[in-house]
Amino acid sequence: MVAAKGAVDIMRTTATTTRGALVLAAVILAAALGGCREAADLTDLEQFVQRTAALDGRVLEDSLRAYLAGGPPGSTYASFMLGNRFYDAAADSAAVQGWDAAAVPALLDSAELHFSRAVAQDSSFVEALVNLGSVWDDRAEQRGPRPQRDSRLAQAERFYQLALAVDPADEKARCNLGGLYLRQRRTQEAVDQFQMVLDHDPTSALAHYNLAIMFAEQKIYREALREWELAAKHDPDGDIGERSRENVRIVKDLMSAPDPREAGR
Repeated sequence: MVAAKGAVDIMRTTATTTRGALVLAAVILAAALGGCREAADLTDLEQFVQRTAALDGRVLEDSLRAYLAGGPPGSTYASFMLGNRFYDAAADSAAVQGWDAAAVPALLDSAELHFSRAVAQDSSFVEALVNLGSVWDDRAEQRGPRPQRDSRLAQAERFYQLALAVDPADEKARCNLGGLYLRQRRTQEAVDQFQMVLDHDPTSALAHYNLAIMFAEQKIYREALREWELAAKHDPDGDIGERSRENVRIVKDLMSAPDPREAGR
């Protein structure tokens, strides 16, 4: 089943999931659409991303490291963006070889370092707090003793809660926290998190997606289909919409497949 975790490139969606997008995807999207919005409508972070959007590769990295030598807010946003670059590299390696790939721990360590620097300079930087939660959430996917993995999940939960203390309505933090609870089989707590997102924004594709994951894992397929269809409706051209449509196709194929127990009679 196609999953999603919402990190903050802008995503980790959650559940089995999209943690992996980091808050930056949405931020970069906002920068790409900047021509349709007045500069005054953009957040400081979006304006920073917009100023560096034309840069790429080594030039972008050199520019970000130059910002690090200055003071906030430039150094804060540069730390965040460098953290996303390392996080994306870790996610790319994990997509091919899993979270136990040899390169992943060092990349996650570097991502954590930069996100932590951003938070040290601005303790209300929600996106960086969410991504720190995502880093620890992904570390919990790595092999290790159960107490170690539980400790990593506790760290992830702590950072999500810190983000929510700053902004109780933050979609990514709340959906990622719900996804974490879902993996811990804390089902009602997970539902509560997703529902709080939908109470604030009924069109949240991320929350509908994660509710669908929960229903699918419980084999309540009709409810899963309904939630994925809502996710696709509210994100028709995005990654969540695409994953939702693929999951709808998979589940419908499962539901229409002949029951092997009947075939044997």
